[in-house]
Amino acid sequence: MVPKRIEYSVRALVALAAAAPQTIKAQDVADAQDIPPGYLYDLLADLRRADLVQVQRGTGGGYVLALPAAELTLGEIVRRLDGPGATVLRGAAPDPSIDRLRRLWERANRARLDYLDAVTLADLMHHGA
Repeated sequence: MVPKRIEYSVRALVALAAAAPQTIKAQDVADAQDIPPGYLYDLLADLRRADLVQVQRGTGGGYVLALPAAELTLGEIVRRLDGPGATVLRGAAPDPSIDRLRRLWERANRARLDYLDAVTLADLMHHGA
């Protein structure tokens, strides 16, 4: 299952990619992608901190992708927003079965990111995933 935060972030990035190279206002992104505006502003701040979007201030300003859509993979988006996400189990393993479970989650996460690395934002916009 994809967390809403990631889904909404990708949807916002798709809207920015569709408007590129022009800027787009946050409210227009919220309307186009059916994202609650208050939540979108928080996401845009996260996307800016992750160097995925830039803000253009002033009249005619708005948000724009920081990287070309053809160079931005979904895996990179996930990594920049959530970090490498190597495992959900932390700390010392109390028994070998927990350590095996940790390795299983790590392999599953790597496979998920490898799959997402094969799809760029431009692919998603033009061809589906």
